[in-house]
Amino acid sequence: MREFLWIILIVIGFFWIVGKCSEEDNTIISDKRTYESSWRQATNEELFTISKLMVKNSITGCGEYHIKEIENGEYIIACTRDGKNWKYYVAWPNIDKIYLASVDMEKKLKPPY
Repeated sequence: MREFLWIILIVIGFFWIVGKCSEEDNTIISDKRTYESSWRQATNEELFTISKLMVKNSITGCGEYHIKEIENGEYIIACTRDGKNWKYYVAWPNIDKIYLASVDMEKKLKPPY
């Protein structure tokens, strides 16, 4: 009986470790949807929410932007002031966070047009 419990604990531990490893590999940087999905214009609600988040974080120079919603409430934002030079941000409006995209992500992203 004791050996059976140890086997069960080892199997549970194995699956827990495998699950943790796969979570770490599944980030927005490695998520295919980040690069394969198309850019689109923000809806009025998204425009209000994202603009408010940008102002709160002192992000300027975004006269125009396009978005990709990777998951519910998780966005990639392509931002430009001149239609030629783009900056990319990762935003989570639900938790009030926005960050400049990493260099690795920026290299893989294509401008909206």
